[in-house]
Amino acid sequence: MLSPVDGARGQKWLTRLATLILLESVSFTSGAVDVINMLHHLTRKNSPHLLTGFSTMVWVLPNLSGILFLFFLIAVVSSTSSRDTLHLRSSLSVENHQSSILQSQDGTFSCGFYKIYTNAFIFSIWYANSAEHTIVWSANRDRPVHARRSALTLQKDGNMVLTDYDGTVVWRVDGDLTEVRFAQLLDTGNFVMKDNGGKILWQSFDSPTDTLLPTQRFTATTKLIASTQLHISGHYILSFGDMSILSLIYDDPDVSDIYWPDPDTPFFGNDRKRYNNTRLGVLDDLGQFVSSDFATQQALVASDAGPGIKRRLTLDADGNLRIYSLNSSDGTWSVSMVALTKPCKIHGLCGPNGICHYSPMPTCSCPPGYEMINPGNWSQGCSAVVNITCGAAQPMRLLRLPNTDFWGNDQQQLESVSFKACKDICMNDCTCKGFLYVQGIGLCFPKSLLFSGRSYPPGHDARTMYIKIPMSVDISNMSIPQSDVIHSTQHYIKCGHMSTRTIQLFPDVQKTGSGESKWFYFYGFVAAIFVIEILFATSAWLFVLRRELRPAQILEGYKVLSNHFRRYSYKELEWATGNFNNEIGRGGSGIVYKGILDDIAIAVKSLENVRQGKQEFQSELGIIGRVNHMNLARILGRILGFCSEGYHRMIVYEYIENGSLSNILFNNNILLEWKQRFNIAVGVAKGLAYLHHECLEWVIHCDVKPDNILLDRDFEPKIIDFGLAKLLKRRGSNQVASQVRGTVGYIAPEWISGLPITAKVDVYSYGVVLLELVSGIRASNMAMSVDVEMHMGLSKLVRILADKVNWREQTWISEFADFRLNGQLNFLQARTLIKLAVTCLEEDKNRRPTMETVVQMLLSIAEADSAIEQIMPNEVQVFE
Repeated sequence: MLSPVDGARGQKWLTRLATLILLESVSFTSGAVDVINMLHHLTRKNSPHLLTGFSTMVWVLPNLSGILFLFFLIAVVSSTSSRDTLHLRSSLSVENHQSSILQSQDGTFSCGFYKIYTNAFIFSIWYANSAEHTIVWSANRDRPVHARRSALTLQKDGNMVLTDYDGTVVWRVDGDLTEVRFAQLLDTGNFVMKDNGGKILWQSFDSPTDTLLPTQRFTATTKLIASTQLHISGHYILSFGDMSILSLIYDDPDVSDIYWPDPDTPFFGNDRKRYNNTRLGVLDDLGQFVSSDFATQQALVASDAGPGIKRRLTLDADGNLRIYSLNSSDGTWSVSMVALTKPCKIHGLCGPNGICHYSPMPTCSCPPGYEMINPGNWSQGCSAVVNITCGAAQPMRLLRLPNTDFWGNDQQQLESVSFKACKDICMNDCTCKGFLYVQGIGLCFPKSLLFSGRSYPPGHDARTMYIKIPMSVDISNMSIPQSDVIHSTQHYIKCGHMSTRTIQLFPDVQKTGSGESKWFYFYGFVAAIFVIEILFATSAWLFVLRRELRPAQILEGYKVLSNHFRRYSYKELEWATGNFNNEIGRGGSGIVYKGILDDIAIAVKSLENVRQGKQEFQSELGIIGRVNHMNLARILGRILGFCSEGYHRMIVYEYIENGSLSNILFNNNILLEWKQRFNIAVGVAKGLAYLHHECLEWVIHCDVKPDNILLDRDFEPKIIDFGLAKLLKRRGSNQVASQVRGTVGYIAPEWISGLPITAKVDVYSYGVVLLELVSGIRASNMAMSVDVEMHMGLSKLVRILADKVNWREQTWISEFADFRLNGQLNFLQARTLIKLAVTCLEEDKNRRPTMETVVQMLLSIAEADSAIEQIMPNEVQVFE
C-alpha cells in the first residue's frame, strides 16, 4: 500500500505522463485540451482518491500496456463528459451539426448549427429538452449559412467568427477580445466568452433576438425583434422608447407605430411611468416580467408563477408578447401570459387595407371592393379589385364602414368640420384613400394609407370610416367586417349581402387565461346616461394623444428594406431617366431604361402589367435578396433599389458598361473574340449552377437568353431579369406551369407540352445560347434556315450537329462557327460547346445534363488547354 506521500507523487507523475502522452499522440485540438483540463481539474479538486487508484494501477504496470490503458481510461472519461466549452483554435462545423454542439452542464440548453430548411443553417441556442428544440437566440437569422464548409471558430486571437461555405464572414463578435481564452454555454442559456480569470468579456444576453430568458437583463440598448416563420427578422419590435417606456412597435418601410402600451389611452391609464433614469426589464425565475417603467406592483405574471419551471418571454411573429412555460414531461410549451388580450390592437396584423374584427374570435377580412392577397398569410393584407390611380379619371364613391378605424396615416387632423367638408377634402385629393369621421364633435382624419384596420363593437364610440372605391366596383351582396361581441349579428351594406373571405387568427387565444373573455362583457356595463360624456372625453384625449404620441412623419425619399435595397420615388427615377426616354431593352416582364442617379449609371426596369408585374416585382426582389445572401453578386446583376409607388413597379440595377450579350454578339460592327465567347459560356454556366444547386432554395430563371446576360467592362457575364423566375422547394421540384414562361426560341418543349417544370428548362435555354455563341447567329434564324417552323427547325439542326460532332473530320466546325472570326477559334473548345449544346437540347429533359456537370466539363477543357499550352508554349491552337 502506498503512503499518502507516494500517492501525491504518483498523482503528479500521472498528470505529467498523461500530458506528455496526449501532446505526443494528439494535436492541439479542442479534444486534447479538454482532456488535459479535465485531468488537472480532477487532480486539483474532485477525485484525489480516484487518481491515487489510477496511480497505483500504473505504478505496478512496468510496461507500455499500462500507459495505453491509462490513456484509454482518460479518453473514456472525456468522451462521456458533456462539452460546454469551446477553446481557442477550435470550431463547430455545420457538417456535423447533430454532434458538433455545446451543451450546458445541466443539459437545459444546446448551442450549434440549427437547420431551418434545406441547405440553410443558423448558429443558435435552443432549449434541448423541448420537443421542437425551440430557438432562444441566433447569431445570423437574417443571413443563413450553407450546409457545407460553414463553421463557427474561436480564433487564436480571441475573435469568434461565423463563416459561410466560401470563407465569407457572416457574423463576428465585436470588441477587444485579446484576453479571451474560451467560450462557454452556461446553464442560464447565456453563451459567453471569458478570460483566464473567468471574467465575461462578451455574452449573447447582450444581443437577444426574439426571446428573453430568466435572469436576462433587458436594457436601453437591447431589443427583441420578432422572427417570421422563416426564422428571419419581422416587423415587430420590443424596446425602450425615448420616454423610457417599454413599447411594442410595428416597424416597416412605410409605417412605424407604437401599439403597446395602448396609444389610445393616456400613460397614467396604462400604469406607466415616463422619463425614468433607469431602463431595465427582467424575467425572474418565478415567471414575472417587471420593467422600470411599470407602476408599483405591476408586472406581467405567468399564470403558473412559481419556482422550478423553465420559461421564456418571446415576441411572436404575430406581434404579441407571451410568456411560455415548458412541460417537462413531454417537452411542449404552453402560453402562461399574453400581453395583449385584444389582438386586433396589434398594428399591421391584417396588412394593408385589411380589417381585424371579432366574430367572436379575432379574424382578418377585406372591406368591400378588396380581396385578400394571400389567404395563407393574412399579414399581406388586401388589394383593390380595381386598381385606383391618380392618373385616370375614375368616378369614385364612398363606402361607409361603421365602428371602424384605420389607425394612423392621417393626412390632416381637423376639428369641428362638417361631414360634407371632410368628404370634399378627401374626394378632391387622389392620394386620400378614405377618412375617419367622429360624429357629434366633427373630428376629421383623411387617410393616406389604410393600415392597422380594426372594427369596434357597436356602442363603443361614434367612429365611422369612409373609404373610396371606384363606381365600377360591384358591391352588391357584400358584407362589412364588423365586431359584435354581444350579439353575433352580421352587418350588411344596404344594397344586399355578399360573402367575404376571412382568416381566423391566434389559435392560442383561448389558452391564455380567463382574462381574454372578461373584456367581452365590459361594454355591457356602460350606462346610456354617460354616453355623451364618454364620447366627449374620448375625442378630447384622442386628439391630444394623436399629436403627442404620433412618431415623426416618415420622410419622403428612400427607405431601406430588410434586404438593404434602397427605395426610390417615382419622381426620382423619372428625373434620372429623362422621363423614361432612353430605352435600352425589353424583357419578358417589362422595359429597361438607362439613367443617371447620384452620378452613377443605372438601368431601370419597369414592369408593365400592374397585376402580374406586382407578383413578378416581389418575386424578383425576393429571389435576388436570397441570391445576394449566397454571395452571388459577382455573377448576377447587382440590384441597387426599387420603386413601389401607386401602380408603378420598378427595379434599379447597376448599369453594365457593355450592355447585353445580344447587343454585342449579333452586332456586325462589333467582334467578340473566341476567348471572350468561351469565358462567357463558362461564366453563365457557373451562374446557373449556383442558382440550381448552391442557393438555399432552387431558383429556376425561366428566361435564359443573350438579352438577359450583361457584360461588364471585362466582358464577364452577369445574369439578370428574374421577373419570370420560379422558386421551387427541393422536396417538390416538379411543378406544372400555369402559363408558358420565357422567350420563343429558347423555351424547352415541356413548357408547351404541360409537363412538370424543373431546372432542366434553363439547361435547354443555355444550349440555345451556346449555339448562338459559336455561330454568332440568333437561334431563330438558324432554325428557320433548316425548317420554316422554328421549333422543328431547331430540332433538325440539333440532329444534324449530333451526327457531325462525332465525325473524325472536323472542318465543318469552321463552317458552322461565326464567319467573322475568320477561323480564329480553339478547335477543342468549339467542339465541346457544340457537343454540350446538343446534349442540353435533348427533347427528353432527363437526358439533359445538370448545370453542375456542364461547369465541370467546361472547366476540364479549360484546364486541358492550359496544360497543352505549358507543354507546347510555341504552338498556337488556332485552326484555319
